Amino acid sequence: MKEILEKRPRSLVKKASHIKALIFDVDGVLTDGKIIYDDSGRETKSFNVKDGLIIAHLRKAGIIVGVISGRESEAVSRRASELRLDFCHQGIVDKLSVFTKLIEHYNLKRKEVAYIGDDINDLAILRQVGIGVCPSDAPLYVKSEVEFVSTVAGGQGVVRDFADFLLAASGYLSKMLKSI
Repeated sequence: MKEILEKRPRSLVKKASHIKALIFDVDGVLTDGKIIYDDSGRETKSFNVKDGLIIAHLRKAGIIVGVISGRESEAVSRRASELRLDFCHQGIVDKLSVFTKLIEHYNLKRKEVAYIGDDINDLAILRQVGIGVCPSDAPLYVKSEVEFVSTVAGGQGVVRDFADFLLAASGYLSKMLKSI
């Protein structure tokens, strides 16, 4: 765990230890951003299993986990259900208003929330949260607005990369690994 934490500033580790919710976008975060249509017009997406595995541990650690996505997709609904996310809001044009309602609903302070986004429609939330996160392949203007740029690209385990850091900062990761 030490090696995970040493890569980041101490101030960020301290902030991470107070995070109570992790919210993320889907396309470009959970996926590589590609949208594939089969011959019948059905949309398919590819998700990284490592993100799914760590989400279960985030939830066991008491962290609220959910999605705010600008697009609507049956594949996302299915994946959110499989992962037992606390919420999955899709087809959202004004992500900030949904974010505001969610923090009120869960009685959270903005500084207790981390958000992972990768594009223009995520900036309003990234500017409001305790820790803003983006994948390594996000545009420079998104990277300049966040405190945690993942070492991996969208769809390659971005949630896992940040979640390992988050769980290490809270001390949960070392406890979990010792119990295995």
